[in-house]
Amino acid sequence: MLIITLVTALVSIAAGAFIRAWAFAIFAFLVAIGFGGVAFADGSSVIAATLAGVAILALMEIGYVAGVFLSGFVRRSARLRENRSAPDNVAATSEHQQS
Repeated sequence: MLIITLVTALVSIAAGAFIRAWAFAIFAFLVAIGFGGVAFADGSSVIAATLAGVAILALMEIGYVAGVFLSGFVRRSARLRENRSAPDNVAATSEHQQS
C-alpha cells in the first residue's frame, strides 16, 4: 500500500508539470475507479472500496496541485534569473565600449 501511495504521488506531481487539468482529472477519476474496483475484488466491502478510491483520488489531486505549483515556481525562477542577467550583461558591454 505504501508503494502504491508513493508511486501515485510521484506520478501526480510529474503530471502537474506536463499535462492539462482536465486530462489529469479524467485520468485520476479512472485510476480511482480502478483502485476501488481492485479493493472490492480483494474482499473489501463496498464502503471500504469506495473510501479507498476517494482517498487515492484525493492524493492524486493534491500531488497534481503540488506539481503545478512546483513547475510554475521553477519556470518563474528561471525567467527571473534570465531577466536579471540580461541587463547586467548589457551594462557591462556598454561600459567596455565607453572606455
